[in-house]
Amino acid sequence: MTHRKHIAAVVSQVNLNGMQLGYDFENRALFLFGDIDAGTAYRFIAGFKWLDRTPGPIHILLSSPGGGTDSGIAIYETIRTANNPTIVEGIGIVASAAVPVLLAGSVRFLNPSTRVMIHNISFEIDGTLSTPEAKYISMSAEHFNEWYHGLIAERTGAKPKDIEKWCSGETSFAAEEAVKLGFADKVLTAKPFPTSYAAALKEIQGFIEKPKRRKAKK
Repeated sequence: MTHRKHIAAVVSQVNLNGMQLGYDFENRALFLFGDIDAGTAYRFIAGFKWLDRTPGPIHILLSSPGGGTDSGIAIYETIRTANNPTIVEGIGIVASAAVPVLLAGSVRFLNPSTRVMIHNISFEIDGTLSTPEAKYISMSAEHFNEWYHGLIAERTGAKPKDIEKWCSGETSFAAEEAVKLGFADKVLTAKPFPTSYAAALKEIQGFIEKPKRRKAKK
């Protein structure tokens, strides 16, 4: 019978519980996935503030189609007022209200197949609106679009006329193009697949720190 050695990763119960909410406390990482709403913002900001109490970079993994304007701004300002540098890594899709989260990072990475999409604010309206309500929505949209365009200009260096053109519709950029336009600093390099099972196992073992042997007492 062949005996195989199994590699096991030990995760503390505190970190395991945190990861269910999107926190990896031990590695100072947060996961922001899916729609951005009040609940998402609450969980993210609570975890971020906890990590920000102690020194060290905070890693944010981001994959979101966007969501609520106010929630996106709340997350953006939480990152921008942090005590620590932040690393934001875009995965899959970073769109709409999630783009300010990407732009907030001290360092911004994109995975090779990630897409970045920007557009002006939109509203879902059910039923009729009174004149004051319509006026409020119009003013809110104008205010947010001005803030959104200004943020993109500040963090990318793009010209206002280009930003207005991009945001007039839904404009999507591939990772390499997004970096060239200033939305991120670098596209992460995809590693080649291992050529064999033995090579894959060797690569896995290289990431695992071997336990130090205790010296025998004389």
